Amino acid sequence: MSHILFQVPTRFIDLEEANIVKYIADNRSSEAIKLQQPFKYFGRIYNQIFVNNNGFLTFTEPLSAYNPILDSARDIIAPLWTHLDNRRSGTISYREETSNAVLAQVTAAIKQYFPNIPFAATSAFVATWDSVPYYNGGGVVTFQVVLAYNVHRSFILINYGDVAETGQPWQAGYNTVDSASSFTIPAAHIPELLSSSNINVTACWSFHVDGSPNSNFLPFGNGEIVTPRLENGSSEAITLQLPFKFFGRTHNQTFVRRFICCFPYLDEIVSSTCIGNESLFKRVQLG
Repeated sequence: MSHILFQVPTRFIDLEEANIVKYIADNRSSEAIKLQQPFKYFGRIYNQIFVNNNGFLTFTEPLSAYNPILDSARDIIAPLWTHLDNRRSGTISYREETSNAVLAQVTAAIKQYFPNIPFAATSAFVATWDSVPYYNGGGVVTFQVVLAYNVHRSFILINYGDVAETGQPWQAGYNTVDSASSFTIPAAHIPELLSSSNINVTACWSFHVDGSPNSNFLPFGNGEIVTPRLENGSSEAITLQLPFKFFGRTHNQTFVRRFICCFPYLDEIVSSTCIGNESLFKRVQLG
């Protein structure tokens, strides 16, 4: 771990300590970086990530490609995919942050950009390309991508600093292995990244990428179905991983009904019947 002070815009996540991508080489990636907390990307869970010298992140394997093709049959996040050469100068660094200060910063940003989605970050993976030159011609680029996430929700923040014009091919955005979810930032020339945004913050883009609806609903379960499907019937007892305290009573299991979720009160369960717009409740003794 090296101590570095990034000369980057103030909106960037400024990490005084970060890991340097050690491959000072053309078209290389970092080794697999183990995540302290898994990252959910459109329904798929990843415990590792690769930082590529050419301006993108992958999850399952490193990728040496310098010709940018977002539709490449893999989950990929590309803040700025183009042919870069960190052999000449610049720094590529990364860090997974769980400090209160950084988590508060990214949480505040996500709440500002997505006010209708409840969110509190428990981890933030930050990768920064600082003053890395293009492979061909002059000019350097500075940009950063932040994966802000918790167990339910995942977001991307992309910040652009100085990005010089280039004649090289380039792309910025994200894609999934099946291309079911994808976005390419609509800019004809790289410097347009400094004057554009999808969140009303110049040179900054943000995306909600866990695959859940953009609403107050939390992501759904993993396909567990309530059985039997009977009129006024409940699921079997569902054991909770952690006890749930309900008005002074602690419960280790719950039952899911068609209309409500109910907890057993020691030796009884709440039963409900829906009539029109009203629900009638009654307690049924167990045993």
